[in-house]
Amino acid sequence: MLTKPDHNAETITEISNGSKSLDEAVLWDNFKNGNELAFSILYKRYVQRLYNYGMHNCRDKDLVLDCIQELFTHLWERRETVSSVGSVNFYLLKSYRRLVASKIATQKKFFTPFPKNSPSHFEFIPSVEQFLIDGELKSQQAEGLRNGMKALSKRQREALFLKFFNELSYHEVASIMEVRVDSVYNLISKAIDILRHKLKRRTVF
Repeated sequence: MLTKPDHNAETITEISNGSKSLDEAVLWDNFKNGNELAFSILYKRYVQRLYNYGMHNCRDKDLVLDCIQELFTHLWERRETVSSVGSVNFYLLKSYRRLVASKIATQKKFFTPFPKNSPSHFEFIPSVEQFLIDGELKSQQAEGLRNGMKALSKRQREALFLKFFNELSYHEVASIMEVRVDSVYNLISKAIDILRHKLKRRTVF
């Protein structure tokens, strides 16, 4: 029988009903104490972004979904020994990336990699648009950015996805991608330059 701590039960209920902002620290602590509702909220919040991120690295939908299931199963089974984390978002993305990479490395025959410059399957255009342009974008500008994404390398798209869509720091992105921080700055800087150039060309009449 799972224990359900009472000290944060009211907070968890309010969060699940949408009456309070999601407090990841409270959710994580309650999940570690065996609270199924807290665990369910964490799962529902992150399953889509983990799926999108997984599809960036692998075209095998079943493998991507299996890794999500394995990650959360592993977390639940080891909830009492899982460390406290500063950022649940960062922790889950990093853990998931390592798991997918491990599966790809050991099951290559079940995996077909993306061509080098193929578009990714995750959608992070809105966050990049907000970063690049003040105010509401016209449809032609949005289309220009989408086309611009096709000119980016896979690593550039991944860095943008982590930095802007998931609101991670440059150091966190570097840790997840297992590269130097200055490499992340370089990837994102070049990617934004490409997007701005594509957008400028799109809006010139």
